[in-house]
Amino acid sequence: MREYERQILVTSEGPAFAATLKAIRLPGSWYAVLWESPARYATFSQDRTELNGGFDHLSDRDFLDRVQLVASVTGAIEFEFEEAL
Repeated sequence: MREYERQILVTSEGPAFAATLKAIRLPGSWYAVLWESPARYATFSQDRTELNGGFDHLSDRDFLDRVQLVASVTGAIEFEFEEAL
């Protein structure tokens, strides 16, 4: 299991705002939350499939890019990482 915590800048909902991305990467799935406050957060997850090929082989950067893509496609949430990866 790997855990990630990154500061992000959400750019898709009006004026940009700071939030925190927390993700847990397991051998066959991952879970993430984009957190601004108890009233404003979103969760995402993905399981390994034959189509996505799983997550174990991905570098940390590629994995975080995958989380960013899933947030965009499934939740229409665009964000940028505040610090360099």
